[in-house]
Amino acid sequence: MLDSAPDPFEAMVTLAKSRETQAFGVGFSFRHPIDDDSRFYEDVHRCFYHDVLLANAAPELTPVMCAFDRNWIDAIDPGRHGFRFERTSTIGTGGSHCPFHFTRA
Repeated sequence: MLDSAPDPFEAMVTLAKSRETQAFGVGFSFRHPIDDDSRFYEDVHRCFYHDVLLANAAPELTPVMCAFDRNWIDAIDPGRHGFRFERTSTIGTGGSHCPFHFTRA
């Protein structure tokens, strides 16, 4: 997707926003502290995966769910796609939220 998009940053932001409702739904809570032409910060403050694992006495498995994101994160090449991604923590690794931060390079 990123390699064929005229504006990979805009394509990623559009996809991220649509997935909030189309893929994740009410089991997740999203906030957007920054959403402008050069930065899109999408912070997850409630994670359905973590909630289910916690309720079933297995919160230590949440990082496994977080690791699935590496599939698309590792595909982002700032030099080729013109933006970078940063996620410094996750709820599953003890963070207060999961920051999904996209910034134009």
